[in-house]
Amino acid sequence: VGIGKVIREVGGWPFHSWNRTAAGIFWGGVMQAIYVAAIIFVICTAALYQWCIVGLVIYIGFATLLGLLRTSVRAAYQIEHGDLITDFICACFAPMFTVSQLEEQVEKDSAAKIVG
Repeated sequence: VGIGKVIREVGGWPFHSWNRTAAGIFWGGVMQAIYVAAIIFVICTAALYQWCIVGLVIYIGFATLLGLLRTSVRAAYQIEHGDLITDFICACFAPMFTVSQLEEQVEKDSAAKIVG
């Protein structure tokens, strides 16, 4: 829900120019599905160790997308501190805090004009 709201407000993701709401729902669903799939594959490690590797690779994909979203928010609201590497590290090691931070930024500056 939070990721979709951020994508709806910030834009710059596929399908956003076509329909903001649809883009938010689509990308929010995709990100949630990737996150849940990563967890399920890691749990499947009990059956076969290779599933752990698959789950961790999928999780890194999730963290990459979340890091790119954080970069989009920083660019849209002209936040000068931080870089792509920091965004990825935050998304990888503290994804729920990252989503909360993005939601807070969008809510705080929703009245402000987004550049870009």
